[in-house]
Amino acid sequence: MLNETLLCPQGHRVASFQTKSFGDASMDTYLVDGSQVYRVASGWFGDADDSAGERWIVKDHEAVFERRHTLESVIPSHEIMFYTACGECPPVLVRRDHASTWGDLVDERQLWVEFRATFGPGGVRQLERTSGTREDLITELRREGLRVIRDDEPLAIAHRELRAARRAMPSRRSRGRR
Repeated sequence: MLNETLLCPQGHRVASFQTKSFGDASMDTYLVDGSQVYRVASGWFGDADDSAGERWIVKDHEAVFERRHTLESVIPSHEIMFYTACGECPPVLVRRDHASTWGDLVDERQLWVEFRATFGPGGVRQLERTSGTREDLITELRREGLRVIRDDEPLAIAHRELRAARRAMPSRRSRGRR
């Protein structure tokens, strides 16, 4: 959690980042609150048999599951790099050499959004996005020798239509068993 909204190059809000800047390679959750950095402890408040640390809340016609965790204060290094993929930006499509297991001839490459947080006395001193645009990703993939498909090519259009149709199909659970 940061005091500011972080955006991809196209202006979409991004959150839930990953980092390799801390010593351990676990998938821990870290929070930044003002000048303090915390690691979220893997367990929750209370004993394993105690449900006081978690509860359901009904809020605006939604059920919200709340779970409380203990925080451990962390002293970050001078610089932390963190990243995520933008879920709003359309992926860059790359032509495969052969069909995948599912028969698809297209790979999707999400736009990764990377940031650098520089720390000093009193917490975060500077926060900057270090990654490029979707066009930069296209250029990089082509430089690597991959066959990037233009968004207006028939294969790209067909791929997006199939993906949308798959997402629109009801799952087996929602259709019920016959």
